[in-house]
Amino acid sequence: MTAFPQLKQALPPVQAWIRNEALPFWGTVGVDLARGGFHERLDLAGAPITQVPKRLMVQGRQLYAFCHAGVLGWFADARPLADRCVAYMLDAFYQRDGEAGFVHSLAPDGGIANATRDTYAHAFALLGLAWYHRFTGDTQVLKVVDETLVFLDGFLGSDRGGYLDALPRPDALRRQNPHMHLFEAFIALYQATGDARFLARGAEIFGVFATGFFQPSVGALTEYLTEDLDPVPDARGRISEPGHHYEWIWLLRHFQHASGRDVSTYCGALYDHANRYGWDAAGYIRDEVEATGAVIKTSRRCWPHTEGLKANIVEGELGRTNCDALAVRCLQRLADTFIGRPVPGGWIDHMDEKGAPLVAMMPASTLYHLFCAIAEAARVTG
Repeated sequence: MTAFPQLKQALPPVQAWIRNEALPFWGTVGVDLARGGFHERLDLAGAPITQVPKRLMVQGRQLYAFCHAGVLGWFADARPLADRCVAYMLDAFYQRDGEAGFVHSLAPDGGIANATRDTYAHAFALLGLAWYHRFTGDTQVLKVVDETLVFLDGFLGSDRGGYLDALPRPDALRRQNPHMHLFEAFIALYQATGDARFLARGAEIFGVFATGFFQPSVGALTEYLTEDLDPVPDARGRISEPGHHYEWIWLLRHFQHASGRDVSTYCGALYDHANRYGWDAAGYIRDEVEATGAVIKTSRRCWPHTEGLKANIVEGELGRTNCDALAVRCLQRLADTFIGRPVPGGWIDHMDEKGAPLVAMMPASTLYHLFCAIAEAARVTG
């Protein structure tokens, strides 16, 4: 018997939506046939918005989503899309200016819009390449992975632990978010290859999380830090994002499964904090709160609800109570409010507390969150 009977009952229409509406839509209209890769965003009528920079991050996320769809057999044209995206990423972004690493973004004419080497963007390039290898068995991309890791270590590694945000640096801050996605990429690379080097890299990021980002006194995650990985001594240092709490929980449990390391203390604290302070009275996950629980932003984005779904799945698998009901709540918020609108394969990414849209476009980057969450739900209910 499944540990998620309510989720099993609620999932079929959402799973049908991702397979029959979202993937075909973003796998056709979302593909840039003229310039390569995937479009950055679509307007609310479903037409491509072309006069904006194309970010490496979006290409890596779309590559992940369609490779995972291919692994699951959820999208028949996944392989040609994935092949095309990898070729585009490596030709247009990788060492484009003759320097190591990937450039951040391209201009509409195909030139370099921003040559910054951004750690967050590199994490998604690595994630996409990990899943491409897992899907296709291609080993050439692993050479790019190794070269990218040499670059990250040599140019963005910090002697205080972890990585700097970017080169050149945009400011003196350090952020947890790029590390979280490197953690994700290293776990994915380990799962795709079985190579213990990647798990060891994940363990290094876990150490930075445990000693730097996690605040044991309040059970919260610090978003913005100093050079020495202390909370920034202003309002930014008090920001916590419930969605990131849930996202870390899911990643930590996958790390636990791979490494055998018990992460229950961290997951329990993050879960309790997000559940206590992260939900509004209408049953949506808030964008930002303080570590003490005070509300900073009352707006609602799509992606935290996908991460809440994933966190409740991995916690429910380990016996935590009420996770089935909370997973369904997240799924219902997605289905009732965010997805399948304003066009059948689309989504509203960001809303205010009254439900009014805050953006006039559909970012392609949201597919990564939605696909992963729905695939996780299918895994535990199938």
